[in-house]
Amino acid sequence: MQRFKLLKPCLILSIYYFLSVGLFAQTQDLDKPQDKPKIQEPIPSWIGDFKKLDAKELAGKREGWYATGLPLIGNDAVSGKGGGLIANLFYNGKKDSPSFQYTPYEYSISTGAYNSTRGTQNYFVSLDAPYFLDSPYRLKTFVGHDTNLHNQYFGLGSSSLAPLKYSDRNQPDGEMHRNASYTDFESANSYYTSKGVGREAVSTQRKNEYRFETTYAQFFLDKTIHKIFRLWGGAEFSKNIVRRYDGEWTKAKDPYFGVDVPVQEDISDISRDASRGKLIGEKGGNLNYLRGGIAYDTRDYEPDPDSGWLIEYNFNRAERMIGSDFSYLRHMVQAKNFWQPFPHYFEELVIAQRVALTRIDGNVPFFEYRYLYSIDGPMGALGGQNTLRGYRQERFYGPVMGFYNFELRWRFASFELWDQNFQVSLVPFYDIGQVWDRMREISTQGYKHSRGMGMRIIWDQATVILMDMAFSKEDSLFYLDMGHTF
Repeated sequence: MQRFKLLKPCLILSIYYFLSVGLFAQTQDLDKPQDKPKIQEPIPSWIGDFKKLDAKELAGKREGWYATGLPLIGNDAVSGKGGGLIANLFYNGKKDSPSFQYTPYEYSISTGAYNSTRGTQNYFVSLDAPYFLDSPYRLKTFVGHDTNLHNQYFGLGSSSLAPLKYSDRNQPDGEMHRNASYTDFESANSYYTSKGVGREAVSTQRKNEYRFETTYAQFFLDKTIHKIFRLWGGAEFSKNIVRRYDGEWTKAKDPYFGVDVPVQEDISDISRDASRGKLIGEKGGNLNYLRGGIAYDTRDYEPDPDSGWLIEYNFNRAERMIGSDFSYLRHMVQAKNFWQPFPHYFEELVIAQRVALTRIDGNVPFFEYRYLYSIDGPMGALGGQNTLRGYRQERFYGPVMGFYNFELRWRFASFELWDQNFQVSLVPFYDIGQVWDRMREISTQGYKHSRGMGMRIIWDQATVILMDMAFSKEDSLFYLDMGHTF
């Protein structure tokens, strides 16, 4: 229920009282020295004027500490149905602080927990401190643990782009269907298949899946230079465990009678590719990185920008010398742009775009191809809420990946509820992406496309609640998460 501001009799009496006291005080002690007006401190030299909030946003910005929280209710095709909680604690400082009009917050502490019906578990704690201790430095830390029992694997590089296919009731002599939807693909694989005359039947339900568990800690520090550049570095340490479903007993449907029977899982694609030397890391391992980069950042308000650019280059270096089981180097370039096409007539309309390209070389475990990192935080490979909506999480990945995202953000409503400020945006979007084996193979052909419609609820300016319905050739997927896609 919305809370609208009402003028109550007690408010009128309070105003009358304070006005009376003020007028009376002015008639007393006329010769008493008056307090000197407070001198506004100068804006710190490292903060650009382009970051100043407009009058409407500034009026709604809270002072001091405040908290936001959201029950998480998910229904992801890979993870299953689940629930949890995310809580955020913000400190905005005082309104008379010179940086109050320019920063989203001084400190942000977040924690979350999530569990699903298919065994997904996510736990984390994070700290973000822009302009830490009134300096040009920003401090970020993340500590967490993730478990997913149904990670996707459809090959590496260009081989992952092959369309889904299946045979009727998963039988070798069944009619072959190509360019299939994921729903039909899963339905066909719910039947067991024969490995040949006189050989046992097997399940292929987990042929393209694996279990993945990681415990990680990340630390980053960046410095603002000349108001618009950010130079940053950091480290990450993680322990990763991969388990495959090969040979495990499960239940699959009989192709003739449709009843469930106990059978063993067939050899997974990960095991098959590992035996052929196409991948490494099939058992997991420790990954320790050094990271760094430089960014050009003119966004006006980072959690929910209306204008500006973020252009960055960054690298990840995993090295055995710092305890990593693998050694490799990733490069990534990314550009984001936020633009108000009609700022004087329709300021609530923002066009948001992002384009990114990444390349990785070296002794790379297969599961690391899908992990990308930006100065704004981590994201997955192509597929899922962070990159190519409408496809399953991390459906495509390989040595070279590129993608483009477009959103039209229309903020059409705002209201107050329980002394909290909310803004609501409608967001139609379009995503496109591609994977290659080598840089020289980059072309204009073979891209994957998705589209959809979303909604954003901006809670007290710094908390963004995302709801997206996305469509692709393979799937129709709904996402509920915190934060913009980009």
